[in-house]
Amino acid sequence: MKNCIFLLLVVVFCSSRAQAQENVSIGPLVGLSIANFRGDVANTDWKPGLTIGGFYNYSSESGFGFSGQLLFTQLGAQINNKTNEINLNYIQAPLLATFFFGRYGDRLRPKIFLGPNLNFLVGARDKNGNNINGDSNNRIYAPFDLGLTFGGGLNYRLQQKIWLNFDVRYGVGLLDVTRLDNAKIRNNNWGINVGLSFPLGTYNKHTGRLRTR
Repeated sequence: MKNCIFLLLVVVFCSSRAQAQENVSIGPLVGLSIANFRGDVANTDWKPGLTIGGFYNYSSESGFGFSGQLLFTQLGAQINNKTNEINLNYIQAPLLATFFFGRYGDRLRPKIFLGPNLNFLVGARDKNGNNINGDSNNRIYAPFDLGLTFGGGLNYRLQQKIWLNFDVRYGVGLLDVTRLDNAKIRNNNWGINVGLSFPLGTYNKHTGRLRTR
């Protein structure tokens, strides 16, 4: 009987440790993008847009982590004294090195992050939804943009292993987004995002393997 009780305690202890060590999560994200152009451009203003997608989070006991995201984000700017808009719609892939403050397992974890942002253009339209990117033989806007994203935020545990993710970020474009010879224009945007993360499993940095739930 004592052996059975001891074995049961060992199983419970090992199970609780395995659950506690889960360090990989995934979830949806939605937010507000406030964008403008910078460079050889005048009479533009900030334009609100949508951000929606999903993310993958990894966090370690040391505080360092990583977030990979796949987002649909609306960039561009208001033009002509806010009477029209340039809407550049991108599929974005931010790859963010993250540092979490506080202790591993705390209910509230402030964070900062920095990393490259890969942007793939999927549409360029005006305020009325008309295509402004020309035809396939004469595109006006470049199909790819490389940016740098940095910011900070908070992760708050709502219940066991379910976290609310909040962040404010700034993205600066590094490449000319047009194919015009007489101008260089780059993207520029602020983002306010909220996400909800759920546990996926445990990543072992020594073996390089992910053990899912």
